[in-house]
Amino acid sequence: MNINQQRGSGSSFLLLSIIIISSLVFFFKLFPIYMENWNVSSALEKVAEEQNVTQKVDREIYQLFLSFLSKKDVKLFNRDNIKQFVNIERRGQSIEITVEYEQTKPLMANVSFLVQFKNTVEIP
Repeated sequence: MNINQQRGSGSSFLLLSIIIISSLVFFFKLFPIYMENWNVSSALEKVAEEQNVTQKVDREIYQLFLSFLSKKDVKLFNRDNIKQFVNIERRGQSIEITVEYEQTKPLMANVSFLVQFKNTVEIP
């Protein structure tokens, strides 16, 4: 091989390494947030699968949702702040439950990720 053909290969390896490391850092910072949202969505689906949910008052639905979240070890919501993030809208015989929240995850120094989530389920 000619020495001229090998010139610059070190810088491309360095650039590729930086891209891979950055991608891994982003993944490991954001994956837990999305996993937690998956658990919130799953708890919301379990509330929808419960018997006679449309007959329950809002307080009982909040408690049911919180109990499913505690089984999944999600500590985003509690009795004090749940009404701030969970909206229950009654439409005749059906109910629409919406969970809307955001999370901030610091990346480095003063740079952070802001991730917004909105999960909705309609119970006929």
